[in-house]
Amino acid sequence: MHADRLPSHFTIGQASRHSGVSAKAIRHYESLGLIPSVPRRGSYRLYQAEHIDAIRLIRKAQSLGFTLAELRQLCTDDCAPDWPRFVLALSHKREALAAEIARLQALDAELAELQTTLPGLIATEPDCVTLTTELARA
Repeated sequence: MHADRLPSHFTIGQASRHSGVSAKAIRHYESLGLIPSVPRRGSYRLYQAEHIDAIRLIRKAQSLGFTLAELRQLCTDDCAPDWPRFVLALSHKREALAAEIARLQALDAELAELQTTLPGLIATEPDCVTLTTELARA
């Protein structure tokens, strides 16, 4: 459901249902300054569609690997996304991901080599002396 189809104001429970985020998490986002302070009517917070959009953006960014602390650094003082900084942060995330993929591919290659080598060593060295030496060097 998009913001233009949401009611103009709703409670934290309704905000939670519309955003798919717990009320506790919404309060936490507000306390961290990730969403602007929400006006109150009596003891009820009155959320607007813009808050739902911000909450959904936070959740999406988290699913892409951003921490809440990182997201706070990507917000302006009025809790709006600083889009140029966000684009730069995406670039850094992708670079880190590429490095992690390379590390995992190297690890996979090492595991594949051991998987190929070990059966022959086990067959020729039942006492595993050479096997232990090979694994220690790997």
